Amino acid sequence: MSASRIHPGCRVMKYQILIVVVIAALALTGFLLHARERNRRITLGEYQGRDLMTDNELEFFGRLVQALPQYYVFPQVAMTALLEAASRDEARRNTDRLRIAQQRIDYVVCDKRCNVVAVVELDDRTHSRAKDAVRDERLEQAGIRTLRFESRAKPSLREIKAALAEVAGE
Repeated sequence: MSASRIHPGCRVMKYQILIVVVIAALALTGFLLHARERNRRITLGEYQGRDLMTDNELEFFGRLVQALPQYYVFPQVAMTALLEAASRDEARRNTDRLRIAQQRIDYVVCDKRCNVVAVVELDDRTHSRAKDAVRDERLEQAGIRTLRFESRAKPSLREIKAALAEVAGE
């Protein structure tokens, strides 16, 4: 019997080992790809689009634009675009920044040089007078006046012009 001959049982066993190794490699690859995709989703998060404004806000935006053609009107502006925490104490400054970080302003009215003339808020049932007063005071600290209009009784174009003229000192 020749030493170079392999027992038939060993050949079968080699193929079985090879098949197990290939299956294990495929399983490991699948697991790693799945884990990478899962980590990517966790890192990126999951998002979908949404409307910038409600129908009510959009209608009022149109009124503002029509009533104030000499101004730019920007809807849904982040409060942090207009205010920055001013405390000299770093911890306090960070706390103050976080207080406004998630807040948005309904509309910002600017002159043609993009200087803020006023903030306009359309108050509806979601607004709280106490919270609104704090927001207004924060804006006032930065020299920004707030105009508030009731959603249920929206002003006419003339009333909008007059209110802004009063705030702008015109």
